[in-house]
Amino acid sequence: MDLGFAGQKIVGQEFGYTVGLEFTGGYEVRIETAFLLRDHDGDHEIVPGENADADGARLEALTGRAVTVAAADDSGGLRVDLEGGARLLVPADPNYEAWTVAGPDGLKVVSLPAGGLSVWSPQT
Repeated sequence: MDLGFAGQKIVGQEFGYTVGLEFTGGYEVRIETAFLLRDHDGDHEIVPGENADADGARLEALTGRAVTVAAADDSGGLRVDLEGGARLLVPADPNYEAWTVAGPDGLKVVSLPAGGLSVWSPQT
């Protein structure tokens, strides 16, 4: 599923017990489980609430990059590719909502526990 925010840029991030990424155009991604950040120096497992200095710096380095792909799969996984080759891969979590995407006009997509998606379409 295309999440509709390709072309938007990361303008802010928050690193704590969840990871929040704010994008232009009114989009936000909130991640609540371990995920993979693939960038120029390899693959890094990011765990919200852990390694705040190193992982927070890795995420901060993504500020200003434009999204080239923003997609969710039917199993509840999230993929966000950024210019320069960075990629975020968030799998579904067996017990929790792994991630949420919120966008303009009420768009919301949530990865359900054990997989699958719940989708609220934008109100036009």
